Formats: sequence, structure tokens, C-alpha cells
Amino acid sequence: MDTQKYLCNNCGNFGHLFYNCRKPITSFGIVCYRYNESRIEYLFVQRKDSLGYVDFLRGKYNEKNLFQLKNIIKEMTIQERDNILNHTYSELWDKLWNKINDKYDLKNEEKYNFIKRNHLELFDVKWEEPEWGFPKGRRNYKEKDLECALREFEEETGYSKKTLTLIKNLNPYEELFTGSNLKSYKHKYFIAMMKYEDSHSLNYQRSEIGDMKWFSLEEALERIRDYNIEKKELLISLDHLLKNNIIY
Repeated sequence: MDTQKYLCNNCGNFGHLFYNCRKPITSFGIVCYRYNESRIEYLFVQRKDSLGYVDFLRGKYNEKNLFQLKNIIKEMTIQERDNILNHTYSELWDKLWNKINDKYDLKNEEKYNFIKRNHLELFDVKWEEPEWGFPKGRRNYKEKDLECALREFEEETGYSKKTLTLIKNLNPYEELFTGSNLKSYKHKYFIAMMKYEDSHSLNYQRSEIGDMKWFSLEEALERIRDYNIEKKELLISLDHLLKNNIIY
């Protein structure tokens, strides 16, 4: 079998497929900024559901690995925890995908009920809202890094890529981290500016995005969760470059 014909959607190399890729699971996105008079602001999107909540409903955990399970649950919001404790799996699954009587894996429902019966002590959460971050996503087949980033930006925010001015003299920023599911992830971000007069749309993707706002550095750092250290460091570094006129 000629494995060279296989193209990996994750790393973009030939010779293997996504599920055999040894590189971190990679997403591509845009860090977009604007000038609101003299104030620099960054575009953030908020997930409709926390990553931990989605992974929990999708059964992306080993119910016997309590360390992994605790890490997933602690990403949830208080409301999501209450939803789990007070609703059936099928009710929450339908709500997650905005469907009625949608098919699901019965094994995931069994794990869901097992955790509720036996490990209520794990449901100790503190977050009042889902994560804030930059628009991003996974690449489509044969899609280039920048093509993916721009497509995901348009899909999630509703803004046209034509409103963006990509920063030419700056390499993409990268976040490397281990997720609550103990897998390695990489987020690769291109940097772009949007004119203030083009930045007032709120036509974001309602199925996945719960909110979208422009934040100053200080406002963003308050909303980025404390364990997202890489995202905070990225933003602080970029803000320093912008305020010192190092990029153009």
C-alpha cells in the first residue's frame, strides 16, 4: 500500500492520516486588533459551551480515569454543571446540537449516568461563563494554514476577510499546551488589523459562538482563564509590539 498518497489534515504532510498523526492537534486562527482612538482592542469570541462540557457530553474521557475526568469537569461553568445534575443525557445532547431526538452513542449515555451516580464529588466548578479566545478551527482537506485561519475567522465572527490587513513582518504566534484530555494541542495564529469603522458587526456564528467582543489588553487578561497561560503570554507579547510600533 502506497502510504504517500495519504494527506494528513492535521499537520499537512503526506504519508499518514489525521488519526495517526504524531504532531499536536492543530488549529489555525486570526488574532485581530483595532485602534479605538488611541486604545488597542482585540477581537475575542466566547464559546457557546465550555470545552469541558462538550468533551463530557461527547464521552471524550475514560470514566475510570478520575484525574482526567476532574480536569474536564473543572472547565465547565456552574450552569453546565447544574444542567448535568438536573437533566438526562438525551436532553442535553439535543440542546448541544440544536436538534430533537438526535442519535448518540449509548455508551456515552452509560458513562454519563455512571459518573452522576458515583462521582458527584467531582462536580466542583467555579466558572460563571465559558472560555473566551480567538476565532480558530481545524483545516479542511488540502487547505493551507492561512486559508484555514481566514475561513474560520469569517465563519465564526461573520466579518469578511476583506476587512483584514494581515501583518507582513510578523511570524504567526503559536500556543502549545496539553488539554484536559491529556492530548497535545497547538494553536497557530496569524495577526491582522481591522479598521475601526469595519468592526461593528455582531453577525457571529450563533450555533457555536455565545458572544463576541473587543477587549483592551487589561480586559482580555481578566477574562482569559488562569490556566490559559500561553494565551495570556501571546497577548502580552503582541500588545508590547503594537504599542512600541515594532510591527506594520
